[in-house]
Amino acid sequence: MSPARISPARFFYAPAPAERRAKFRYPLQGLDVRFSSCGAPFGFSGTGRVLNMSSSGILVASQQQVSEGALVELRIEWPLLLDGKVPLQFHAFGRVLRRGRTQFAASFERYEFRTMKSFQPTAGDRRPMTDGAAVSGTPSSSVPAAGHCA
Repeated sequence: MSPARISPARFFYAPAPAERRAKFRYPLQGLDVRFSSCGAPFGFSGTGRVLNMSSSGILVASQQQVSEGALVELRIEWPLLLDGKVPLQFHAFGRVLRRGRTQFAASFERYEFRTMKSFQPTAGDRRPMTDGAAVSGTPSSSVPAAGHCA
């Protein structure tokens, strides 16, 4: 009886695809995000949940349809307090890179953490009031200044 011949190709596996992202994405699942388009012709706004985030972009789960290529403003109530007592909001401007039926990815062109006033929201109103900003992102001339996005 002759030994079975095993092809050497059988022991080689295709390499795993290389990671395309330049920055590590942190799984910040569960954080609420509010977003809106910046200017015409794209007109959208909505809410969603952060799936993951890095210093250069975000993946958001949302039923709201967004337009690829649109400038977008994103606001996230940050889970940590400044000095253990001041609420923070992550405020970013970026561009929608891709979208699916239930999620979209956006790059950050500029972002900052803003301090928020403590207040008691009325029924159904979860929007925080901001009273200051501490810039921690990269400015970009193609992105509107804070407060200039619809």
